[in-house]
Amino acid sequence: MKTRSDDPRSPRGDADRGDRMRLRDIIRRLSERFPHVDRVSWRLLERDATFRELCEEYAACTAVVERLTQSGSDEPMLREYNALRLRVEGELLGYIAEHRSRRS
Repeated sequence: MKTRSDDPRSPRGDADRGDRMRLRDIIRRLSERFPHVDRVSWRLLERDATFRELCEEYAACTAVVERLTQSGSDEPMLREYNALRLRVEGELLGYIAEHRSRRS
């Protein structure tokens, strides 16, 4: 039986090379912001589709914030994306904390 790559029960998750590179970029962004969660988040990214989606949302928000900051334009949009990114950060940290407490 084939398992879908987004199946959270899949032992390898997104295993192809392009997805692995994208996941590494997400981990890099998460590690820059939250250096203490690197190993846990790598495991979750590989195995948990919901966590992966949150991380992708975080990476997308971060990319937009960086782009808007560099351009120096559209201050209201920058504030909106910063607020969205903070909300996603909270969800990510909550998800990681929940995962850690299950393992304890």
